[in-house]
Amino acid sequence: MPSFPNFSWRMATLVVAGTLAATIQSSPSRPYISDLPARKNAILDQKVLQPASPIEAATCSKPVSSNPSTYWLDRQDHTGAGRGYAPFLHGHFTYPVYRNVKSYNAVGDGNADDTQNLQNAINDDGTGGNRYNNEVTTRPAEVFVPGGTYKLTKQLDLRLNTILVGDPNNMPTFKASPHFNGGTVVNGYDYATHDSGGTTAFFIAMKNIIIDTTSIAPDTTVLALQWGVAQACQLTNIKINMPTNSKGHIGIALDQGSTTAVTDVTIVGGAVGIRTSNQQVNFKSISFSKCTTGISLTGGFVAVIQNATFDNCGLCINGGNGGPPGSIIVLDSTSTNSGPVIKYHDSSHDSGDRNNQVIIENLSHDSSNPIAVDSNGNTKLSSTTKFDTWVWGNVDPGNYQTGKTLGTPRASRLLSNGKYFTMAQPTYGEYAADQFVNVKAVSGFTVKSDGSTDDSASLNAILAANAANCKISYFPYGVYIVKSTLFVPPGTRVVGEAWSVISGMGSHFGDANHPKPVVQIGNTGEVGVAQIQDIRFTVADISPGAIIVQINMAGSKPGDVGLWNSHVTVGGTADTIINTACGSGNTADCMAAFAMVHLTSSSSAYIENMWGWTADHSLERGGHQNIATGRGMLVEATKGTWLTGTAFEHKTLYNYNLHNAQNVYAGMQQTETAYWQGAGSQQNAPAPWTAKSQYGDPDFSWCVGGDQSCRMGLAQNIDGGSNLFLYGAAFWTFFHGEVSTCYNCAQTVCGANCITNQARVTNNPQDLYWYGVNSRAARVMVLDGKGNPQQHYNAGGWDCGNGCPGGVIAGYLPFAGTQGGEL
Repeated sequence: MPSFPNFSWRMATLVVAGTLAATIQSSPSRPYISDLPARKNAILDQKVLQPASPIEAATCSKPVSSNPSTYWLDRQDHTGAGRGYAPFLHGHFTYPVYRNVKSYNAVGDGNADDTQNLQNAINDDGTGGNRYNNEVTTRPAEVFVPGGTYKLTKQLDLRLNTILVGDPNNMPTFKASPHFNGGTVVNGYDYATHDSGGTTAFFIAMKNIIIDTTSIAPDTTVLALQWGVAQACQLTNIKINMPTNSKGHIGIALDQGSTTAVTDVTIVGGAVGIRTSNQQVNFKSISFSKCTTGISLTGGFVAVIQNATFDNCGLCINGGNGGPPGSIIVLDSTSTNSGPVIKYHDSSHDSGDRNNQVIIENLSHDSSNPIAVDSNGNTKLSSTTKFDTWVWGNVDPGNYQTGKTLGTPRASRLLSNGKYFTMAQPTYGEYAADQFVNVKAVSGFTVKSDGSTDDSASLNAILAANAANCKISYFPYGVYIVKSTLFVPPGTRVVGEAWSVISGMGSHFGDANHPKPVVQIGNTGEVGVAQIQDIRFTVADISPGAIIVQINMAGSKPGDVGLWNSHVTVGGTADTIINTACGSGNTADCMAAFAMVHLTSSSSAYIENMWGWTADHSLERGGHQNIATGRGMLVEATKGTWLTGTAFEHKTLYNYNLHNAQNVYAGMQQTETAYWQGAGSQQNAPAPWTAKSQYGDPDFSWCVGGDQSCRMGLAQNIDGGSNLFLYGAAFWTFFHGEVSTCYNCAQTVCGANCITNQARVTNNPQDLYWYGVNSRAARVMVLDGKGNPQQHYNAGGWDCGNGCPGGVIAGYLPFAGTQGGEL
């Protein structure tokens, strides 16, 4: 039996089907050890086989950095046994998940026309056909673009379930030719969704890419990137270069769509840096230089602009002309040698909807130009070098404020250099390929990723050894079934390929009275590094005892424990039987998962761009999706939590629950109420689940027994706690009582007061500062036992037509501390 020197944990040997002896180090609390007897009964061959090349443990603190000449991703096995594998693709075993554009004859010398070759790399279905309009999650693609200049002469189209990734050490440039044919250089929206609103264009990503339009005449109307996409899409580490004297170039257009995060982008030049009418989005760490207008908000409903830099821009933010957005939040941003920071419509005298409500907090502004002006150019906030919080709009308690200065005393452990901590997704470009271990290529530890074989024993062993040796664990695409908990120990770094899937299956996750994590990140009290990116977490069958992701550990510094571009889904995809088994109108037949994410009291985590989706429709091969996932994200963490651009949808009890949580920052939280709840439903919340006090569940005891509009899942439940700083809530309700006999029927579309209480605050949280709260089709926006602010009296944002307003509260402050409030 191989030894793992320097391990402090006791050893447990698992013998599986005569093919593997996996030595796993375990503390007694590690849950997969408790499942040994059950798995022992399934052993076919008791012979113990030694791994051919055991991984020796070492003393280390992190991977060894160097100056690699080739990006590690391109050095992995993409053709052999360790390659990515799409198991639900009708037996197409050689489908190429990974593709290097050079293999499709892209040249990258700035002279050859690479448009069609790049498109071929994106489109290739491995059989001479096209991935376009060919399901969503079954044909994933990770398309690598080495450094170089790739000339484009016409539009390049991205596809669903695709990550287009450049070399971060030598970022490739997509350069539009002087005679470019068309109005858009790169189109992120996939027309195969047949959704003109972009709200079902899921799983599209682009990172480490430069788009250059400087060869096109400055006055020509051209768009560098169309990004009207949906949740689970990622745009990060992108640079847009445009002429600095342009009247027609636009950098990025989020024309419609429902994505929640655009992060770490640099835009130079152009008439407009970003144009957006996206439903809701957090623009994090965007740099604008020499743009005539930095951001133009032409629609949408909520925008958080966090840690933005405007340098030599004429107008930083054009906030609208009276229509949506309802809320505009400018947070931790800097304006240097620029014109007004924001121009917006003064809605203080409007009857009905009052839109363009503005929150500015912790702004650095160095010019004599005013900070805020109305659409007529009248100054609303004069120049000043720095201030705390300024609000224009509805404030609760109180009424509409026309420029009120407030204090928001932030918790120090949430800050870095006076701003809320942020962290770009690691590229690991500083590490050579020898610092990575492909989990499918470890001798003696068989990992199938075939959507049926239990990979948990091997993966647990591999992750433990990689953490001890400071190796980064690379998960090629596949569906990794775990029939017992997958433990992520301190020292772990995980990178997926095109959203590799980790899926819980079996009886281990079947008991709602004793729920267990599918993926457990650390044990209570542990401190270290656990970073995960480009993974999708799910369950393969109906699993009422599954907590899909549980985080217990904290880092020694912010960002040590973090998840980026990693999502949690239940139903709707070909890799789970829930996709075809949950069409009944009675959701008691489909209690599919106990909870999606649990941040326990000992945890501290940074989470950026996470979508927690209980399917409301099938993405492929399924029928109606009437699924009862119990809970969305439960936050009980106290040591520091950062949620940047997250969304949770369609849960039974709540989408977010901050239960005795402390020291929480959230920048953009988006929710949707479960479509099957409300008038006409066969189950009334908390049913079909039972509220459990040990998990801080709301029990809906404030509702009359048969009040179906009251017994709908809460967008957010805040129960006690302290130091809660929340910016940008997009809480939407669209349908009620949908069952298999009437799906998307006119009579199930929500009108006024469709849901009685959109959110709830109870047990007197201390120092709760909540800015930019937006709701749709609700009667009470926040049930708090104090003012219970109603949507009708805070009209604005996303209305549902026919006299049914949305609701906007610029500042919700009934539980602000004694150090906060008006200055």
